[in-house]
Amino acid sequence: HAYRSAAHELVVERIARELGFQEISLSSRVASLVKIVARGDTTVADAYLNPVLRGYVASLQARLPGSRLRIMTSAGGLVGAERFVGKDSILSGPAGGVVGMARAAQLAGFARAIGFDMGGTSTDVARFDGRFEMEYETEKAGVRIVAPMTSIHTVAAGGGSICGFDGVKLVVGPESGGADPGPACYGRGGPLCVTDLNFRLGKILPERFPFPLDRDAVDRRLSELAETIEHAMGRRYDAVELCEGFLRVANANMTKAIQAVSVARGYDPREYVLVGFGGAAGQHSCAVARELGMRQVLSHPDAGLLS
Repeated sequence: HAYRSAAHELVVERIARELGFQEISLSSRVASLVKIVARGDTTVADAYLNPVLRGYVASLQARLPGSRLRIMTSAGGLVGAERFVGKDSILSGPAGGVVGMARAAQLAGFARAIGFDMGGTSTDVARFDGRFEMEYETEKAGVRIVAPMTSIHTVAAGGGSICGFDGVKLVVGPESGGADPGPACYGRGGPLCVTDLNFRLGKILPERFPFPLDRDAVDRRLSELAETIEHAMGRRYDAVELCEGFLRVANANMTKAIQAVSVARGYDPREYVLVGFGGAAGQHSCAVARELGMRQVLSHPDAGLLS
């Protein structure tokens, strides 16, 4: 019952400090609420993350002498670096994107927006209708967290999501090629990924990349998959058909994510503008909007920087 009386936790904290512990998380401070399991999970997560975060923040401050550092929390607000703790960091990056997309939509004259943040490994979606939808108790990666955070739905569909065949159907993700080796077109021996599909179909301009892209590597991966599918299904697909098929699967996954924050909660996505941001959303926004019947898409000039 530490949410009512912290006396015992304070005794343990004193003893721990005498023993030399530098980082101590108390449930009575981290999540002073009833429900011992959720409070305990939150405190353990906080204790796990704090040493890493404080080390990073300290190194950042050392490189910015004389500056006042503020960091965004999972709730979308800024706090001083000294008040930034692990339990408030879980969705701090995506929350920045939600705040950014909402502001971009408002500046463009839209009162309602659905954010579509597609990066390398996942897609984060959120809804904004003049206020941010918040969650105060949630589960992330199997851990219960009691802390205010913006309501964000995530699916494993990003530019690095690996495309494959499970013997019956085409699958996209949840595994990712990551940044190293990255998609096949990076020329480092990576797997076929969503980025490769967009590159092969001409949606990515190689001259805008900071390094040469390898089309032959993509064609080899597509050819290998086509042979596997032909052996299992008895039909040969060409490269364009395979690319378009995989993209339909990826877009369907992202469409379901948007439905989870709109239709499933009683909101019609057709009444919102779709704001695409992150590194890859521009390649998929129109197709996803079409699937949902959304009539307007906003693509900000700095879409890749919003989160």
